[in-house]
Amino acid sequence: MLVSLLRMGGIGSIWAARHLGLGKDVAVKFMSASLATDPTAIARFHREGALMARLKSPHVAEVYEHGVAEDGLPYIVMELLRGEELSDRLARAGRFSLEQTVALVSELCAGLAAAHTLGIVHRDITPEHVFLADVGGSPSVKLLDFGVARGDLDCDGTTLTATGAVVGSLVYMSPEQFFNPRQVDGRSDLWSVAVMAYQALTGAPPFEEKGLEALLGAIRIGNFPLPSARRPDVAPAVDAWFVKALSREPSGRFDTAEEMADALRQAAASGRPPVAPAGAAGKAS
Repeated sequence: MLVSLLRMGGIGSIWAARHLGLGKDVAVKFMSASLATDPTAIARFHREGALMARLKSPHVAEVYEHGVAEDGLPYIVMELLRGEELSDRLARAGRFSLEQTVALVSELCAGLAAAHTLGIVHRDITPEHVFLADVGGSPSVKLLDFGVARGDLDCDGTTLTATGAVVGSLVYMSPEQFFNPRQVDGRSDLWSVAVMAYQALTGAPPFEEKGLEALLGAIRIGNFPLPSARRPDVAPAVDAWFVKALSREPSGRFDTAEEMADALRQAAASGRPPVAPAGAAGKAS
């Protein structure tokens, strides 16, 4: 039973609803009627539901079912999230503390680890596709929107995004998504996470040149200001983490989401001042 409209967009709408069979409040994503006559769009929509239904992680929005409504519109039923998109939080807060950035990366990487284990590459990780949810009074990062994800082949042996096709959102796309799409793998998702982490920590993305040609040129070269140049309290170990995470070549990056998150936690810890023993404060030497 539909309750209220949450969001309307070009590809469809999302509604809050009550699932009578499950006995819980849910969110229902409907495909736009204007796209419901496009076989490729329909297949991609169903594929998104099928891929997300396979993912079982507290940091990926849970999908309960997907199908076609009586009016012919494809739908996906997923958990109803309360909170806000990362894009809205960044617009309001400007930037995060190092601790908040580490938590963001850790939880995103946990969700991506679950996806990558199943051979699913998201390919469009942006602040609009990351949700900061309130789960039982505690914050939790949730990865959304697997609409252009690459995963299993379809039953006829074809994929729903052409091999070599450029997909994603420009600022957060890895170099290989632009220049060698056939080589995109999980490390491309990790690049996108690093771009968002840089933006969260410093208040601006690492590559912010205006215009497509200038942006592509900056990403191709791979030079960006170290975070400490924009935020002096950033430690050298954290700078080094970003240099590796944003390596132009995938082979220069972290190999897995778990490795990437662990390395940032260690880098952040190495930059903290040591904790004085109890009773040491104020002692004369």
